[in-house]
Amino acid sequence: MARISSGIRNLDKRLQGGFPEGECILITGKPGTGKTIFGMQFLYNACLEGKKCIMLATEETPEKIVEHGKAIGFDLEPFIENKQLTMIRFFEMRVMNMEEDPDSYTFMNIDTLNNLAHIIDDDVNVIVVDNLGTFSIGVNLKTFKEELEVLSFLLSTQKRTSLMIMDAAAHEFTHNIAEYSTYGTIKLMFKENPYTGKMERFMFIPKMRGTKITLELINYDITEEGITLFSPKINR
Repeated sequence: MARISSGIRNLDKRLQGGFPEGECILITGKPGTGKTIFGMQFLYNACLEGKKCIMLATEETPEKIVEHGKAIGFDLEPFIENKQLTMIRFFEMRVMNMEEDPDSYTFMNIDTLNNLAHIIDDDVNVIVVDNLGTFSIGVNLKTFKEELEVLSFLLSTQKRTSLMIMDAAAHEFTHNIAEYSTYGTIKLMFKENPYTGKMERFMFIPKMRGTKITLELINYDITEEGITLFSPKINR
């Protein structure tokens, strides 16, 4: 099975070389666990490898994301300038359409998952959606699950690797249903270390098809170089 790097070296080792290429991976977690940083790290590495990438920003402007990336060593701006990385202002697109014609909001379906696969250029290899939870608001569970399944299927058929970032609140509100429609799941969390009594960040990989994984909690931190996993020797 072909693999694509997650952008996190020690995580790639645990995933037999990285994420299964051409599949949809779900990243969930509470605020402060590093979900967006995970997405930027993945994007940055994919761009370095020469892949054509796209990011759908639903909660922050591209400028904010780029600025945040520079602060931790992931300067996405050169890739945006040379058209290798496209940042779509998804939230702003929706607002502009509503101002232009209130009825076009529903007609264009620009805030539904069904439309995502159709607005992406054919030469795009890697996709990051931050935040998938935006598309679950006001949508019943059956519709949300069906739309995500269709999107995952289409992207997989087109051999595009996608990272779907979803906040923990939306994930819980939708009864974790997104995990059934994606190829793999990584959960980022805070947990008290019983040995130190301190709250620390842990990563849990309950599912990654086609990959031999362990169910242990993986201790990690957010550094000036992004997300870094502790080595097994000091993994507590």
